[in-house]
Amino acid sequence: MYYDPVCKNVLTPDQIKTNYTHKGTSYKFCCEDCRDKFSQDPEKYVGRNWWQRFIYRLAESNAEEFKGEKLSCH
Repeated sequence: MYYDPVCKNVLTPDQIKTNYTHKGTSYKFCCEDCRDKFSQDPEKYVGRNWWQRFIYRLAESNAEEFKGEKLSCH
């Protein structure tokens, strides 16, 4: 079993359509669109735990509201 880091689908070997290597690790994808999204910003999808991914997505969704302001917790 493999895991598509973009769409979060679990893939069997016959469902893998393409792959991408980042920092020596090969990632499997269900389609070229997922691979292309991953290749544009791999760190968005790997190297973070679930909380870091949540915060990253929350910041992305609020980017328009804050218009580049530097946010801090204090």
